[in-house]
Amino acid sequence: MLAALFKMTRPKNIVIAVITLVVGYALLKNYPSPLSLVLQALGFAFAIGFANIQNDILDLESDKMNRPERPLVTGKVSVKAARRAWIAMFALMLLCGGGDSLVQTFGDNQHFFWERWSAICYLSFPLYFFLFLGLLLIAYNRWLKHIPLLKNMTVAFLCTTPLLFAVQHFFQFNTDCIHKEEFLWAIIPAIPFAFLLTTAREIYKDLEDETGDLKAGIMTFPLIAGSATARKLAGAIIVFTWISLPMPVYYIGQLFKFSYPPLFLIITGITLTPCFAYVLVQAHRQKYRKAQSAVKIGMFLGLIALIVSC
Repeated sequence: MLAALFKMTRPKNIVIAVITLVVGYALLKNYPSPLSLVLQALGFAFAIGFANIQNDILDLESDKMNRPERPLVTGKVSVKAARRAWIAMFALMLLCGGGDSLVQTFGDNQHFFWERWSAICYLSFPLYFFLFLGLLLIAYNRWLKHIPLLKNMTVAFLCTTPLLFAVQHFFQFNTDCIHKEEFLWAIIPAIPFAFLLTTAREIYKDLEDETGDLKAGIMTFPLIAGSATARKLAGAIIVFTWISLPMPVYYIGQLFKFSYPPLFLIITGITLTPCFAYVLVQAHRQKYRKAQSAVKIGMFLGLIALIVSC
């Protein structure tokens, strides 16, 4: 049963979130302490794990049609065990956030506890962040995912949270750094890039799940607007992302002192052009699972290009 529960957490998504967090710090050229980074990675892992397990419980009926191989549908995991697991992971997520807050607040051994007590509220950002993230994930599972298109954009926002966390963490705990905005230029393109591609991926996911969602009474954007319209919107997002690739090279420099070198365009042109073309072809053939996988690969390639170029 433990192996089945682990599968329910979507380990691949956890790995992607942790990589995205590390990429965020790499783009900022600033890392927290190893202990803090481990706590943050575990916090995101538990957040994704609890949200996916809770989602499987709530989507049990639709999964009987869309995902018959999932553990709850096959009976490998009981609903009771799954409910206990997601509650435990929610608590562990908050513990990781609280632990990171303590590491940041009391990490300097030259200061005593009572000298830093007044800074706890200010420096408890990790705990507040994971509490907000957890509540947003619960809200998504229970309510937001039933609102067409908003559900897709909510997931896209959630996928950018590791990058947003890295930015806020940098600004919160690097008080001795002057001109912090100079470090922000490198991470700016990563956030809309991840948001747009995740939105497209989620639309493809809804297209794949149309039959089961219809029987379960879950109204998604493809069911309301039509499959063709949803497919065109996802394709338009992919194309818009592709034609936006020159922006980090030609426009970021107008806002900050630095910009991406032409190497960024060379790398993304070579890697993302065929990847995005493959996504569009597979979507046209209505092979939406392959399209989703290719979008994930494209997101990973884009983040690698950002790191190599900056």
